[in-house]
Amino acid sequence: MPVTLARLLNNRKLQLTLRGGNPAVEVRWADVSDQVDPTPYLDPGTMLLTTGLGFEETSAAWPHYVDRVVRAEVSALGFGVGLSHGRVPEALLAAAERHGLSVVEIPPSTPFAAIVRAVADGLSCDERSEQDLALERHRALLRAAATPPAHRSLVAALADQLGAWVLLLSRNGDLLAGSPDDARRHAERIRLAVSQQRPWSAAAFDLGGTRVTVLPVGRAERPSGLLAVGRGEPPTAHERGVIDAAVALLSLDVARAADLLDSERRERAAVLALVLSGRHEVAGQVAARLGLPLPEEPVRVAALIAEPELRGDLLEVLENDRSLQIVSALVAGDSGRRAVVVVPAVEGDIGVLQSALSSVAGSRGAVSDPVAMADLPRVWQRVATLADTLPPAAVQRLLTTRDVAELGLLAHVDATAARGWADALLAPLETEEARRIDLLGTVRTFLAHNGHAEASAAALGIHRRTLGYRLDRAQAALGRTFSDPGLRAEIWTALTVRDTPGEDEPA
Repeated sequence: MPVTLARLLNNRKLQLTLRGGNPAVEVRWADVSDQVDPTPYLDPGTMLLTTGLGFEETSAAWPHYVDRVVRAEVSALGFGVGLSHGRVPEALLAAAERHGLSVVEIPPSTPFAAIVRAVADGLSCDERSEQDLALERHRALLRAAATPPAHRSLVAALADQLGAWVLLLSRNGDLLAGSPDDARRHAERIRLAVSQQRPWSAAAFDLGGTRVTVLPVGRAERPSGLLAVGRGEPPTAHERGVIDAAVALLSLDVARAADLLDSERRERAAVLALVLSGRHEVAGQVAARLGLPLPEEPVRVAALIAEPELRGDLLEVLENDRSLQIVSALVAGDSGRRAVVVVPAVEGDIGVLQSALSSVAGSRGAVSDPVAMADLPRVWQRVATLADTLPPAAVQRLLTTRDVAELGLLAHVDATAARGWADALLAPLETEEARRIDLLGTVRTFLAHNGHAEASAAALGIHRRTLGYRLDRAQAALGRTFSDPGLRAEIWTALTVRDTPGEDEPA
C-alpha cells in the first residue's frame, strides 16, 4: 500500500515540516527534479522533491509551476531549503494553498535520497521491484557525485544505469563529458536539434531511431549546460526520475566545471601566445607557475581547423588525448577558429594528431617540421596560413608543407570557377575556323615541346612554316604573343584544368 505524507512527517530522521495542505494524502513514489516543467514523466501520486533552482525567490512563475504539478496529480511537494532558497517562497505557498497542494519543507541536513528511500521502504513488497531499482540508481548517482570529477562520473553512472548514451554540454555548446566513449559522435546532432532554443528547455525527440531526452542543467534563466540521454526506447517514469536526479546533482557541479575549463583554456592560450611570439623563456616561467605542461625540444607546431560549432569538440579531443598528455603537449585555441598544438617531435607524433582530426567531421590541419622552440614564431605564420587555405581535398587530413605542395595549385581553387576561366581563355582557339586548322592542338603541342619549333612541327607532322602560320593565327586570336611567359603559363594551366575530370565525371 502507498505511504501517507503523515507517515513521512512522523519520521524524525527526515525532520520534515508541513507548510500547508493535508498530511493524509497518499504518496506512491518520490521523484527529484529542478526542471521548470517536471510533469511529463511524473506518475500520479508522486511526491515531487525540488530545490526551486530554476526560479528566483519572487518569481512570477510559481503559480504556473504549481498549476502544472497539480494537473499532473502530484500528491505533495517537498521543497529543499538552504541551496537556492533560504525558505519556501511565499508565492509558491500561496499558489499551493489555492490548489490544495500539500507542501513540505525539507531542511538542508536531509538528503532527498533519504526521502525517496523512506517512501520505497513503506511500499508493499509486490509494488517495490521497480521502485527498488530506481532507488539503487539514485544511490549510484550519489556515489558518482562524490567521485571527482563529479560531472564526468555522473554522466558515466547515468549511462551505465540506463543503458543509454549520455552527453553533457556546457552553456557554450562545448562537450564537457560523454559516455560511453563513442557518445561524442552524437554531440553535433544534439547541438543542431536544440540550436533554436535559447535558453535551452526540456525536450524529447527522435534522432535516427533513438529516443533522445534533453534537459537544461542549472537555472532556467541561464542554464549552465545541457544533458542529453539517448537510447532505443524512451525512459519510464522512474527512469525519468533518475535522469532528473542526475540533473539536480549536475546543476551543482557543471557550472563550476565549465568555468574551470574556460579558465584552464585561457591560461593555456596565454602561454601559447607567449611561445608563438618568441618569448618562450617567459612562457616557461608562466607555465611553471600555472602548473601547465611545455614540451621538450625539438617541437612541431600544428594548426588544426574545425567548423565553428565543432571547435570545442576538436579542443576537447586534443585536451583529453592521453598520448599528448604523456608528452606534455601544449594544447590551446587561438584567437581564430584554430586549435593549436605544440608537441615534441617524437615517434608517432603526427599519427596522434591525425587520429584527433579523424574523430571530428570536417576538420583539417597543417603541421611544421621539427624546430627549436625559439624558431616557432618563424614557422607559425606559414603553418597557420596553410591550415587556413587547405583545399577540400584535405578534409580530415594533417598536411606538411611538402604535402600541400604535392596537392598542386588546382587543388586549392574552386573547380567550377577554374573550368569557367579555362573555357573563357581558350574560347578564341575553339571557333569553327580555329578548329578547322586545329589551333588548340597546335598550341598544346608547341607548349608541350617548350616552344621548340622543329620538335613541335615534327610531332604534328607538318612543315615548320605551317606551324608558324598556325601560331600567328593563334596569337592574333588571343591578342597576345607566345613570347609572353605569363600567356604560356596561363594556357598550359587552362589546358590542365580542362584535362582534369570534375567530381561528376569519370577519371
